[in-house]
Amino acid sequence: MATADRYRIPATLDDPEKLAFWTLDEFVLLVGGFMLGIVLGRFVEGILAGFAGVFLIKRFKRGESLQVLRFAAYWYLPSGLFSFERTLPSHKRELAG
Repeated sequence: MATADRYRIPATLDDPEKLAFWTLDEFVLLVGGFMLGIVLGRFVEGILAGFAGVFLIKRFKRGESLQVLRFAAYWYLPSGLFSFERTLPSHKRELAG
């Protein structure tokens, strides 16, 4: 028992790195909204857009992987924007063969 007390295994070993309170992707969205607000001359709206983006990505990451966003982009955005190598364009609904 004495040797087990000498070693401590952290419970949060697999947690992602954080910058302040946000993970890297959330921080990029926050700063991106902030910078967009500065460029467009709409500072408050840029900050609100950044926080809205962080809120949405946190909500999205809560239960699903980020690949779901890529699949949604495949179905709802133009086919030239996101293409998968082994799939047909999303507007072709019938399989050949």
